[in-house]
Amino acid sequence: MPYLQHSGEKTLTIQKSGQLGNQMFQIASLIGIGLSNKVPVVFNHGYDSFRKIFELAKCDYPTISTREEKKYRELHVPLSLGYDKRFKDIHRHLHSPRTKIRGYVQSFRYFENSEDLIKSCFQFKPEIRQTVSRFLIASVPKHRVTVGIHIRRGDFMTAKSQRRGLSVAKASFFHKAMDLMLNRYPNAFFIVASNDLKWAKQNLGSRAVMTPFTSAQHDLALLASCQHSIISTGSFSWWAGWLSNGTTIYYKNYPRNGSSLFAGAKLSDYYYKHWIPLSD
Repeated sequence: MPYLQHSGEKTLTIQKSGQLGNQMFQIASLIGIGLSNKVPVVFNHGYDSFRKIFELAKCDYPTISTREEKKYRELHVPLSLGYDKRFKDIHRHLHSPRTKIRGYVQSFRYFENSEDLIKSCFQFKPEIRQTVSRFLIASVPKHRVTVGIHIRRGDFMTAKSQRRGLSVAKASFFHKAMDLMLNRYPNAFFIVASNDLKWAKQNLGSRAVMTPFTSAQHDLALLASCQHSIISTGSFSWWAGWLSNGTTIYYKNYPRNGSSLFAGAKLSDYYYKHWIPLSD
């Protein structure tokens, strides 16, 4: 995609931050905000890597250069998990022809009227889909219902993350969720992706197969290919549930009650009503 030479009309972009799950929220929310407010959007150069992961044909918006991005005035979004009502009518808050949203914008409400488009944006590249498909064909017995399980540990285990409220689900949560899935789907077949596969194998290895992949994009494509989801904490987990689009059970103790992240969250804007909360 060629870089955009600014024409003078109002445009929106968003600051790239965090890892894959955070960035997917940023892209989806930027597109949703732009469409609902009829404001053109542009990607900053940092999202060029998305074109190696996703089929962006229907939403391959123009890209601005680093030099052009510096001319954009920031609009800060204080909520990490939740919907900022200013975006119902963003025109009232655009005090510059060029505005850059800064924040995590983690809420389905930003793009709830554009979900079909977002799903088409987040179709994985054929080579990723084919790699995942080969694993599933080789690993899943016929006529089984696949349930993807995402376990977030690793960076969430640090003292700083724990203080912020990035809680980590215990093994008991996953076993309870698996039992609940088996009640609904007696022939469920569980597949685990995690940034701590050693812990996952020790705690769930007797009941599930583990991802063979080492990249975030392949793990997410694997989870998205499953029929149902058990998700733990963090935006990567959230997108696994959203892309799978089946029954989703989520860890209800995220973020940790009493933490700064919990205080700045509106969870009814983050988790869908039809998703199933479950504790340890």
